[in-house]
Amino acid sequence: MSLVRFEAGRLLRSPLVWGAAVLMVALRVWQTWSRAPAWPEVTIDTAYGSLLVGAGASLAANLAVGRERRHGVPETIAALPVRAPARTRALLVAAPAVAALVACAAVALHLLSLLPAHPAGRFDAWEALTGPAGAAIGAVLGVAAGRWLPGPAAGPIVLFAVAAPLELSRGGGSWAGLLPVILHHDLPVEINPRPSGAHLVYLLALVPLIAALAMSRHGARPRRLLVALAGLAVAVPTGATAAGGTHDAVPAERLARWMTPAAQRCRVVEEVRYCAYPGYEPWIPLWTRAVRPVVAALPPAGRSRVPEIRQRVGDVSAGQGRGTMMKPTWPHPTGPFFLWGRNGTEPLSRAWLAGQVAARVTGLPEPDYWHLPVGDPLFHAGGLSFSRGTPGCAGWRQARTLVALWLGGQAGPVRTAASSWAETTDSERPAAERLYRYAERLMERPDTRARVQAHWATLTDPETTVEQALPLLGLTPDTDDRKDCS
Repeated sequence: MSLVRFEAGRLLRSPLVWGAAVLMVALRVWQTWSRAPAWPEVTIDTAYGSLLVGAGASLAANLAVGRERRHGVPETIAALPVRAPARTRALLVAAPAVAALVACAAVALHLLSLLPAHPAGRFDAWEALTGPAGAAIGAVLGVAAGRWLPGPAAGPIVLFAVAAPLELSRGGGSWAGLLPVILHHDLPVEINPRPSGAHLVYLLALVPLIAALAMSRHGARPRRLLVALAGLAVAVPTGATAAGGTHDAVPAERLARWMTPAAQRCRVVEEVRYCAYPGYEPWIPLWTRAVRPVVAALPPAGRSRVPEIRQRVGDVSAGQGRGTMMKPTWPHPTGPFFLWGRNGTEPLSRAWLAGQVAARVTGLPEPDYWHLPVGDPLFHAGGLSFSRGTPGCAGWRQARTLVALWLGGQAGPVRTAASSWAETTDSERPAAERLYRYAERLMERPDTRARVQAHWATLTDPETTVEQALPLLGLTPDTDDRKDCS
């Protein structure tokens, strides 16, 4: 026991272990800085980050095993009563314990730091614990490599052997359930549940199995064989369960349930109805900040046209392939996906949602969100994508398009708000730029709100052109107007 305490103390003082922990926390803070935390995604990525602690502990444990081969050390150790098996056993106890303890501290520190940031979604404690379990596996692998592959390169080789398949698993596949962390989660985790409990048990069973492999370097013994068989007896069924429960596509019947209004929880805030998937209700106040300024700029007649805000999933594959696309059963999808910005990017999120609301209240045609999916760099649900509509040349000549641009600008940049519902072709771009400039000028005028409310019916009439609206809004035409949209 004294040898275990000695090795644990040395590992706890190792700069490799604590340096990896500091790096892991710093990276996770940087990665989550600009996004409101969703527990499922945050937990998976933090568990993956915990493997940095496992890498540091693996290298430290490997060096601890290798010190027996340093110059002059074998002769000194030979005179001691403690032999190699006891030293290996002490490291096999101390190294995973230290790695798991430090990883737990790093994971807890990061997750607790997110509590003031409106975290949403279902928190899976089993998923969070896979990080420390993976770190413990890394530490045990470091000891085993030190015994079976003596030499300074053994530690880095083991780390590469673990890291390579982990990165390859991002593409999906049931075999990812046999790795320390299941990285693939293109779909929201709530829709496509993960076998986190079985996966955690599988990882814990690998620790004694690898430890028995390390001890077998000192010869086969009945006790070591029993430990290996016990670990194998648990790892095989739980590993099979984890692999079998890792799906790339959602079963069609489950996805169909998620695409109905009954799957969401709704509440009315300031006369606007907001609906979110279970666990994401904490984000409704964030959505309210985006919709409130748009509603405040509307006349009473326009407020009746404010749509309900429903959280969206995006384009999702059903069944075992990616060819069957599922649509929600509610019409006119207006609302955010499973992402929201913070710390500098929240204004972009607000503008994006406000732009959708502005387009709906002004009566612009509903974009075809389900045609030819186009990836969006900022707002997509874990790899899920959608396409925006395009007003067309006729739309860019209408006054209501200009009003929609101005309304969306109440919550953020005009062009960002427009990006939620408008795409332009090359021929439409000059006409769109003209309206962007007009909308930005309207944002600077203190009397715009009163003018829009006074002439609301005329401005939102599809027959009213931009040229007819400019005098009503107090604007003069640009001298360099280009109307070459065709």
